[in-house]
Amino acid sequence: MNWSHKNSVFLTKICIVFFTAAYMAVVAACPFLTKVYVETSFSAARLSPVPFTATIYLCAVPVGVVLWKLWRLIGNIGREEVFTEENISCLRWISWMCFAVAAVTLVSMVYYLFWGIAAGMAFFMGLLIRVIKNSFEQAKELKDENDFTI
Repeated sequence: MNWSHKNSVFLTKICIVFFTAAYMAVVAACPFLTKVYVETSFSAARLSPVPFTATIYLCAVPVGVVLWKLWRLIGNIGREEVFTEENISCLRWISWMCFAVAAVTLVSMVYYLFWGIAAGMAFFMGLLIRVIKNSFEQAKELKDENDFTI
């Protein structure tokens, strides 16, 4: 079997669905999970689970937006609509949502220093997606220019 564009898009969709299911499970079980984490973690001992739960719920909103935008993006790519304004918008949203998670986790360092790791990773992902978005914008401009010359 040859690996094709369709197979890659299909695998990506499966991964998004799997991640969305895991995301929903974590959101549903968040109070329980944070309580267990605080009770069993050496580094979080003597902390309340409430701020952990708040941080996770505050991050859940932008993560949900990211999952939706990824679904839209991969759907468009599957239809061979790649360098479009909608895809650029999806990438823009994804980058801003990564920055939002970075901001929430950066503020959460007030009560738990290790949130800084998540803040750094989220900020880096936002930056990476921003570069990809800028590349898509440039490619769309070149594509539009090419379409007008034909």
